[in-house]
Amino acid sequence: MAIQLNDVRFAYPEAPNDCVLNIKSWSVSDQEHVFVHGPSGGGKSTLLNLLSGMLDANAGQVNVLGQRLDSMGARQRDHFRANHIGYIFQQFNLVPYIDAIDNIQLAHQFSNQQSLSDEIKSLLSSFHIPQSEWHKPVGRLSIGQQQRIAIARAMINKPELLIADEPTSSLDHNNRDNFMSELMAMVSEHRVTLLFVSHDMSLANYFGRTDAFSEINTSGEHN
Repeated sequence: MAIQLNDVRFAYPEAPNDCVLNIKSWSVSDQEHVFVHGPSGGGKSTLLNLLSGMLDANAGQVNVLGQRLDSMGARQRDHFRANHIGYIFQQFNLVPYIDAIDNIQLAHQFSNQQSLSDEIKSLLSSFHIPQSEWHKPVGRLSIGQQQRIAIARAMINKPELLIADEPTSSLDHNNRDNFMSELMAMVSEHRVTLLFVSHDMSLANYFGRTDAFSEINTSGEHN
C-alpha cells in the first residue's frame, strides 16, 4: 500500500480546537493514480503536507510507502521526502532567476543519489525543452515550458509517490491539457503512484479513481 491513514487528526497550533483533518481510514494502492476533489480551503493541502512529511499529525497513523511518518522526527521526514516523494506545486515554485538545470538540481541535492547531470538533460529533452533554453532563467520561459520543468524536477529523484497540489489552476485550457497528458504519460512509464488534488472536476477523466475530499475527511470543517 502506498498510503494508509488510520484515525488521523490534525489541527494547527494557533487553533487547536479547530480540527482541520479527521480521517478514520483511507488508503491508496501502489502505482494507483487517484484524483481527490473538493473546494478550496477545505483542508486538501493540509492532507498533502501530512503525506509528504511537511506537517506532523496530532494523532493517528500516517503510513507512506511502508514507513510510519508519524513515528519520525522532522529531519527524518525531510530525508524521507527527498528520497521517495516528488511534489508538483500549484504555482510550480521554480526559482525564476536560475536556469532549468539548476532548478532541477535544487530538488536533487537533498537526496542521497549521486549527481545526475546527464539525467537532468535527458529529462529536459524528453519534455521537449530545447537545449537553447536550458541555461536561460526559467522566468523568461513560457508557462508551458515552466510546467514541464516542474514535472521534471518532481521526477528527478525517481520518486515512488508523486503528489500534485492544484498544479493546473493557473493554466489555460491548452496548457492544462498538455500538462495532464505529459504528467500521466510520465507516471505510467515510471510506475509511480500519483495523488492529484484539484477542485476542477473536468480533470477526473484522466484518472481511474476519483475520491471526494468530503468523504475522506469527516472533520466537518469544509468551506
